[in-house]
Amino acid sequence: MTSYFDYTTIAQSEKFISRAKEAKHLAENIKNKKFTVIYSAPGYGKKSLVDRAFQLLKREGFQTEVFTIDLFNVTTADQLTEIYCNLFRPLVEEVNSTAIMPLNVNFDKPTPTLALNLPNAVASLSGRNIVVYFKEFQNLLNFEKGEVFLKMMEKELSHHSGVTYIVTGEQHNRMRYIFEDLRLFYTFSETMEVSPLEKKDTVQYLQNGFMYTGKVIEEDTAAALWKVTRGFPWFVNRIAATCDTLSIGYINKKILDGAIEDFLAKKESRYRFMMSQLTANQVNFVRAVCDGVERFSSAEILRKYKLNSSANVFRVKEAVYKKEVVTFDKDDRASFIDPLFEHWLHTHYFV
Repeated sequence: MTSYFDYTTIAQSEKFISRAKEAKHLAENIKNKKFTVIYSAPGYGKKSLVDRAFQLLKREGFQTEVFTIDLFNVTTADQLTEIYCNLFRPLVEEVNSTAIMPLNVNFDKPTPTLALNLPNAVASLSGRNIVVYFKEFQNLLNFEKGEVFLKMMEKELSHHSGVTYIVTGEQHNRMRYIFEDLRLFYTFSETMEVSPLEKKDTVQYLQNGFMYTGKVIEEDTAAALWKVTRGFPWFVNRIAATCDTLSIGYINKKILDGAIEDFLAKKESRYRFMMSQLTANQVNFVRAVCDGVERFSSAEILRKYKLNSSANVFRVKEAVYKKEVVTFDKDDRASFIDPLFEHWLHTHYFV
């Protein structure tokens, strides 16, 4: 039997925790054909948010045709061109069958430019509400001359007035590099911030969920679960589901600790590998972040964590950032991308 706290599917109905405002805003962006960027660490609920926006539009009677392009295993421009052609060729042929002035598209020798313009060409001719939904958008950086390709893509998509683009990515720092550092798509896109769940909403969700299964979780224990997961929806459900299987009625701190340890045991090899890829200086920096250090320029911090110099700190920060271990806010304060990795560091590595 699937747990109430199913973490393997998109959250729907009462399992979609808060974020009503964000979902409504995204739905309006879709109606207004706004290029929308959503990126965050894995586990924030981006897919659930996008799905909720589509559900809202469906209830309103606003019809969309959604074409999803998952780039997780796409490594070349030719592959992307083929995906576009496979997705949109049937639609081009359908529209051309009744069009007075059909689209003249040569699918025998398609180019990336031709492919990228197919959605807008079809939408402009047919008046359909076409949505192109990209997943793992940051992987375009893996293309040969990836930044050059992205700049070309920006140029082409900037003229598209008939298509809605939704862009998501799991690698927070690489997405930030595209949209904040390089400022690509900046003039015609909007970046939506997906924040962690609020403590109050999460505690209520957990109490309602366990009540549904005939179990009880005290407010303090639910709050502790929220804290260790930092309000990331996937982690909340993942830990809660394990609590559900470990308990026959009452979820206490011991049950929660067991669920967390079960999760860490499954992630142990990944977390060990992450740390094995770091140099000694990078490990020292990670320890400092783990200890709550926010500023790294003082002589005391440099000495305590053996970071040598401010110049060395700059290089180390850049390295752990690129490895998606930590990220930095607008005030340059560091935080871990994975909340349970941070917990593992505290309880298993730096002990």
